[in-house]
Amino acid sequence: MKIAIIGGTNIETLPIRYKEQAVSTPYGDVVVFKGKLKEGNEVIFLSRHGILYAHDPGDINYRANVYALHQIGVTHAIGVTSVGACDYSMRLGEYCLINDFMDFTKGRPSSFEREHRTALHTGMEQIFSESLNNVLEELIRQHGFPYSGRAVYACLEGPRFETAAEARALRMLGAQVVGQSIVPEAPLCRDLGIEYAALGMITNYSTGMTGVVNDVVIEHVMDENREDIFTLCFDLIRRMTTYAEA
Repeated sequence: MKIAIIGGTNIETLPIRYKEQAVSTPYGDVVVFKGKLKEGNEVIFLSRHGILYAHDPGDINYRANVYALHQIGVTHAIGVTSVGACDYSMRLGEYCLINDFMDFTKGRPSSFEREHRTALHTGMEQIFSESLNNVLEELIRQHGFPYSGRAVYACLEGPRFETAAEARALRMLGAQVVGQSIVPEAPLCRDLGIEYAALGMITNYSTGMTGVVNDVVIEHVMDENREDIFTLCFDLIRRMTTYAEA
């Protein structure tokens, strides 16, 4: 078992010592970071947006990112992401685990070429790993971190935020949180048989629900919770590695 962390806003580097590895894929070159926990567990990290948030969500080379993880033997991945709540039942500053998605992106390649994916048509049942979500949920509760539960995610093209009318429509369709980067990351992992979970931090309410939505608030919340996010991810790696070795 080999587990990777895919980082997003303000989760762009590992907080432990690491080495860089350049990986060439059929879709482009990617840099991954490798470190070790004090117990010896390997940590693989990839910055979704590139160093210093080089790429907007619609410009990310998702296929190169995911294929690079596949090439170095990753079997499980956890995508860390900031999300906006479009449902008042989801609370600010709390974690959520994504358990389904709606795709409103435009023009992003959402599958690998046929010679690289495991099936002609990739199934979307339980696209988010139940086993990873169960362990993450247990760890969140063990640490006493605030938790809003599992959520349906609407992925928008970005980089602009959603309008108030769009937020109302998404809520009517059943979305609970909104973001711009989990699709096509999640289905691409399914294309290659990588088990995938998405750990969301609820950083804001959607446009029209409370105050102004801006990057400053989102970055501040992610920065405040950065240490706890890595605590969860590292504990997941320890726990899953122990299960695999038992």
